[in-house]
Amino acid sequence: MKILITGISGLLGNNLAAYFRKDHEILGLFNRHPVAIEGVRTLGADLRDYEAIRNVTQEASPQLVIHCASTTDIDGIEVDQESGWQINVLATRVLLDALRDIDAKIIYISSDSVYPGDNGPYSEMMATGPKNWYGATKLKGESLVLSRPDSLVLRTNLYGWNIQNKKSLAEWFIDPLKRGERLTGFIDARFSSIYTMSLARLIEECLTQELSGVFNCACSDAWSKYEFGRRIAGSFGFDPELIEPRSIKNHSFKANRGKDLSLDVSRLASALGHPLPTMQESLNALYQDWNAGLPRRIKGYMDAHPHVSGWPYRKSITYGGQVIGQEDIDAVVKTLKSSNLTQGPMVDDLEKTLGETVGSRHVVAVNSGTSALHIACLSCDVGPGDEVITSPNTFVASANCAIYCGATPIFADIEPRTYNISPKEIEKKITEKTRAIIPVHFAGQSCDMERIQEVVCSAEKKFGKKIYIIEDACHALGSLYKDTKIGSCVYADMAVMSFHPVKHITTAEGGAVFTKNALLFKKLKRLRSHGITNLQEDFINIDFSHHGSRYTVHAPPFWYYEQIDLGYNYRITDIQCALGISQLRRLEEFRERRRKIVNRYNEAFSNIEAFRIPFESGDCSSNFHLYVLLLDFERIGIDRANFMQKLKECGIQTQVHYIPVHTQPYYQKNFNHSWGDFPNAEHYYNKCLSIPLFPAMTDEDVERVIYEIKGMVLP
Repeated sequence: MKILITGISGLLGNNLAAYFRKDHEILGLFNRHPVAIEGVRTLGADLRDYEAIRNVTQEASPQLVIHCASTTDIDGIEVDQESGWQINVLATRVLLDALRDIDAKIIYISSDSVYPGDNGPYSEMMATGPKNWYGATKLKGESLVLSRPDSLVLRTNLYGWNIQNKKSLAEWFIDPLKRGERLTGFIDARFSSIYTMSLARLIEECLTQELSGVFNCACSDAWSKYEFGRRIAGSFGFDPELIEPRSIKNHSFKANRGKDLSLDVSRLASALGHPLPTMQESLNALYQDWNAGLPRRIKGYMDAHPHVSGWPYRKSITYGGQVIGQEDIDAVVKTLKSSNLTQGPMVDDLEKTLGETVGSRHVVAVNSGTSALHIACLSCDVGPGDEVITSPNTFVASANCAIYCGATPIFADIEPRTYNISPKEIEKKITEKTRAIIPVHFAGQSCDMERIQEVVCSAEKKFGKKIYIIEDACHALGSLYKDTKIGSCVYADMAVMSFHPVKHITTAEGGAVFTKNALLFKKLKRLRSHGITNLQEDFINIDFSHHGSRYTVHAPPFWYYEQIDLGYNYRITDIQCALGISQLRRLEEFRERRRKIVNRYNEAFSNIEAFRIPFESGDCSSNFHLYVLLLDFERIGIDRANFMQKLKECGIQTQVHYIPVHTQPYYQKNFNHSWGDFPNAEHYYNKCLSIPLFPAMTDEDVERVIYEIKGMVLP
């Protein structure tokens, strides 16, 4: 059965997932706290966002929805009632509307707080009357769910093992008791709290019996919280005398609380045909799981499998893609509400953050990686009659940028192991017409920049002219070469990066040029914005009398600007920059996750004779943008198109990076290129396949990719 669990990062959500995962396919939704649960797919989603939840439910098509998501901060939402309403009521309404045409049973986890708590135990037939806003919102949620036929509402109070650094009441007692610390328990607050795993078994029975309507689902008796603490101490072998009695009257809660919220569970016991567990039986189950190491496994898996998650929800496993978290959305919304949507302070902030990230003195952010390549060429005066050398194994923009300037792109073949441009081939292609070299750090691995720099320096001496090195580092944010960060321009005049959604971070569309040269930096900034400057030290005119200035020399009016170059509108917006700054905070997190996936792929595919895994030079530490396998399709007995199609039918999307640029019709027509010109690049192209690699892939996604690919190759 396909089960959707909301509130997967909460106490009940993660415990239910752990219980049901063995026999069912689980998708868990969290809001702000990503979690990793063995055998469970988790996804960040705001339950108040109808469009997002509609997309998730449509694509997931669950047969059962267990709605656990709720804010349980009783005092907090008593003060901030709007927040409580949105999470406990609005989110429920949105979820129900998103499920309106999906035939799924809904189980709503409600609370004993819907009862007044004056004189328990309470049966389902007794009047509700919550004493606080939390209970009121849960009761409203019940009424919404019950409007859907066949829905099940379970009123409960529970404890168990948190996956986050929060504590259920049981954990709140256990941890201090282990340390021999004294603590208190209310003697005048009674409840029928049940262990989450005991609750999970009851939910399973409710499904078997096809129950619907409202049921109390808790233990069959009740204890005070003081007695609960002492019983935990006794069951776990701690000293019960460490628990001291206290009255709830002596605690200053912001929200009113009922003193006796014990529940009468006889109706559910009758429907299931057996008694529900007692408080002691439930506590015994808690102890057995604790003794068997369940809480360590829950938290240990989370620690060992950090899961980078967020939007969007993907029905299939794509070859790459962005990961958008709530913090990214908040950053963008904050900027949307500000006075500057473009040409504002966020642009400077992104440039500063990028510079600090890669160790570059100067950064110019633009609206795409292609724009960055173009102005990089323009800034070093690439023009008609010039030649620019680059790799044929790249996206067309790496060569197009030269043509934009009126220059001629010259290709140098790649190295067979790294798939990067060969310094030896560059050396063969450099002439007195060469104005710039654009090495492409393919898939994230740096070119041999030290050797390329040596080749260029030698050519500069030979031809008596400056030859610029512009690193196309669009695949390489977060990568290192000889312990230097790509983008620091140790071996180049400039480096260019892209922030397209499939790259390491995204600004939706965007890019940047990095340089250590102050003069290039000033020119790049002008070229980004129409070739215009408002810096007085750059002005050419000295007579401002035509502009209404009081003085005629060196006194421009405050609105004055000059167009120095023929530039372009390549500006990036503050909205995009806000997203980029937020994403950069997660760069190391993204890098670690990519590296872990790459290591698993290497382990899985390294011993298959028909495969060749990516080679990584000892000089490099790649933040893999792509994971490219070279496959001997002839040996496998299937052509690449059919191989990719069969994977697509299994929900796995792959891609080819890249069709050699010199084979494109435009380049064949205008620059006389043809197949056979660059044999290494063409040999690579005939065998390459980019398989899924992006930080939001779960371990289960990775294993699925491995399983399906191996299944098509191995007998």
